[in-house]
Amino acid sequence: MYHFIFFFICGLFLIAETASAQVEHQLIPYRDGNLWGFADRDLNIVIQPQFDAAQLFYYNLAAVKKAGKMGYVDTTGTVAVPLKYDRAGNIMDGFAIVEAGKKWGFINFKGEEVVSLKYDGLGQFYDDMAIASIGRNWGFVNKHGVETVPLIYEAASNFNKGLAAVFKEGKWGYVNKEGREVIPLKYELARDFSEGLAAVKLNGAWGYIDIYGKTTIALKYEGVSDFKNGLSAVKLKGKIGYINRVGKTIIPFRYDGGNDFSEGFAVVQKGNTVGFINEKGKEITELKYEAAYDFSEGFAIVYLKNYAMVDAAGEETVLMCDRARSFKEGLAAVEKNGLWGFMNQQGDMIFPLRFDHADDFSEGVCVVSYQGKWGYIDNRGKMYFRD
Repeated sequence: MYHFIFFFICGLFLIAETASAQVEHQLIPYRDGNLWGFADRDLNIVIQPQFDAAQLFYYNLAAVKKAGKMGYVDTTGTVAVPLKYDRAGNIMDGFAIVEAGKKWGFINFKGEEVVSLKYDGLGQFYDDMAIASIGRNWGFVNKHGVETVPLIYEAASNFNKGLAAVFKEGKWGYVNKEGREVIPLKYELARDFSEGLAAVKLNGAWGYIDIYGKTTIALKYEGVSDFKNGLSAVKLKGKIGYINRVGKTIIPFRYDGGNDFSEGFAVVQKGNTVGFINEKGKEITELKYEAAYDFSEGFAIVYLKNYAMVDAAGEETVLMCDRARSFKEGLAAVEKNGLWGFMNQQGDMIFPLRFDHADDFSEGVCVVSYQGKWGYIDNRGKMYFRD
């Protein structure tokens, strides 16, 4: 039920979630009964409800579904990309993943299929490269549809700063965008590069290498995380501490668990309780909570008999709810008696407790479930649906 402290996860994800730059949407998917169209921010209908599903606009195109097939319409409602796909994602950085007949590819914002629909698995573009698979073989394709890294690996991670971790015959290493194995496949595990360093595991111990494959921090740790703002949580002799990018211990090894720093603070654990430290290692709260979220937008949600929010000074405000999530775009989802609403950072309810389910706000809008049906709301308090 609760989000307890996160422990070290040293595996690698094969398909990453999508991400997009912050935008202000002018047209929002609008549901009228069971049909979807689009309305402006004043709730004026711009594209009449006629679709079985609709997504947000990106690059002036929105994915829609009708009669079991998906395509894209422009801001006038004109079909810009024929409804011929079984699945279609949002256009991110000019490209969208589409699927037909259980094969995946990419289209661009003009609707052109720039990566052929031939892959069994496909990720978003990171560093201009997308992870792709046919059967159990993984590699990478670029934005021109060229497989510059051949599909010969058993697993892979996304590109970052020109390098990607790949796995074959029981070992991890790194390839560049031309497909050359620039750091040999010799590690038991390998993570993405972050702030110029990547965590690797060899002979049961973790350490860090640079982009040239040189070991810069000795492989001696039992667990690691990625560097963020110059610090990384690492585990040694059963305890968690924090080191800097040259391997110097900044915060002593005295905790049983520890998250990455977020907004200058990290959740740490002693025994079964958690609290917060700053980047100098000072505990800004007692380690008394049963659960804690990372800091987000100046506050952290914590739990001890009741939910509360803690500010950067460690001051606590109790929330009268059964559940609460972190602030996103100034609003936090809260639940009581099975219904969700949203509060602002002053504790005022912007949306009363009425929704069956609520996602977090992103780009000024949020998906909610109301009386068993899904719809959009915006950060101005408007609901883009009616029954």
